[in-house]
Amino acid sequence: MRSIILVLFVICGLHAATNAQSPANAPKATPEEIRELKAAVAKDLRNTEAHKAYLKAAGADQPEVKQQYDQWIKAHPKMVEIPFSYAEALYSHELPAAKDYLLKTVELDPKNGKAWQMLWIDAERWGDFEGGRSYLKKATEADPSSPDHAFYYASSFEHVDSAKHHDLMLSMPDRFPGSERGAQALYWLAHRSKDPVVKTSVYELARKKFDPAKSSWTAGTMTGYYEFLIERDPVKARSLADDMLKLDSLRDIKGWQQRRQIAAALLEGRKLSASGKYAEALKTLNTAPSLRYSASKTVLLKEKAKAAAAAGQPAAAYDSLLVQYAVEPTDDVYADMLVYAARNGKDNAAIQADVWEKRRSAGKPATAFSLDNYLTSGKTSLPDLKGKVVLVTYWFPGCGPCRGEFPHFEHVVRKFSKDQLAYIGINIVHEQDPYVVPFMQQSGYSFVPVRDEPEKRGNLTARGAPTNYLIDRNGNIIFSNFRTDEHNERTLELMITELLDK
Repeated sequence: MRSIILVLFVICGLHAATNAQSPANAPKATPEEIRELKAAVAKDLRNTEAHKAYLKAAGADQPEVKQQYDQWIKAHPKMVEIPFSYAEALYSHELPAAKDYLLKTVELDPKNGKAWQMLWIDAERWGDFEGGRSYLKKATEADPSSPDHAFYYASSFEHVDSAKHHDLMLSMPDRFPGSERGAQALYWLAHRSKDPVVKTSVYELARKKFDPAKSSWTAGTMTGYYEFLIERDPVKARSLADDMLKLDSLRDIKGWQQRRQIAAALLEGRKLSASGKYAEALKTLNTAPSLRYSASKTVLLKEKAKAAAAAGQPAAAYDSLLVQYAVEPTDDVYADMLVYAARNGKDNAAIQADVWEKRRSAGKPATAFSLDNYLTSGKTSLPDLKGKVVLVTYWFPGCGPCRGEFPHFEHVVRKFSKDQLAYIGINIVHEQDPYVVPFMQQSGYSFVPVRDEPEKRGNLTARGAPTNYLIDRNGNIIFSNFRTDEHNERTLELMITELLDK
């Protein structure tokens, strides 16, 4: 295959990015107000609420604030409220300085489960995932009654010990009855599993253990169950929608009404097609509402294409799938395209030509960037990567969704050589610069970290995190606004492969 550049911009949630970029060292009160709040802290150094008010007003990362807290800690070395109050303020702003004060806190109070949990998140920002798990274990030991600590500890084994992850997550509802963490554990366990039998059992367990009308996590789990069923068993998907609509105080009534309509239209459309009434089948399928983030879109698309082809319209069937495949390639859609293309006298080369005509018409030249490197001297520039495919990621160390997506990117990008693919990570939160090099060294991730210059982003916009882009060998944006998880790594692999083959 030819060389290809993959540029990935991963941007963590806009809200999170905004918070992280809010300067912690910006005073939010007048000097007189700050002096009064500081005096209130000095009057009672154990008063955590006084600490919070002072730190919020003065700015946690203000040099004189740090100096003052260091003085208080030195003068009162056994008073845990001082380092913990300061650590909480730094931690809430996702600032690297939090670590030392959190460690001081647990040294003084080893039973402080909250501080141990904060150390876990902080360790994630440093890329120290194993250390983070050890902190979570300390949190669970410090407070065994906390469902929060137990949930995060169980979840931390997702990529290192799948069996332990499964068992710990599955045990959450019984260990902490009535806690939403139990419902949350089942939600993620069902979502992450690739085994249909396991997924089904966890979905059913969630229905048994929690009321979807009262548990927001279980309501989300039932939506995931519907997505799972609509691809495999639309009869059961319709039945699930019926059951949900019978619940008192159901929050998403409109959504479940639409899901039921989709399942009903799909079943009726298939029934009509089986009777040879293809025009009626298409008409019925077209009555199904469109849910933006739903597997039903592809299910309906394929069913409509099948009916259209059977009705003597293989070109229409092919064209509808072509539009979908051009932006989100999957093996099953391509398999259907091959069938309908053959009826139109097209071979594989013709299909690829059609796909790339669609992509080129939507593609546009990416704004060239030249950004400072973290690990080496000099800059990484998009023009210098011409001839490769580029995956660029807008990210920052405190971005949980980014850290959750990185393992799935790695599963894909490691299938390609660096001569083919460039993988760039753009840190958008400069206050977190101290995290970046340790994160790269300890995490083992393979992207090249560079420093963002927001005013130079151009059409490589960072609307939130993560936001991703794939750029072709000639510097054109071909794919954007996609997400990668355990269920669609193959789509990213196809994107890269087809860019390389082009």
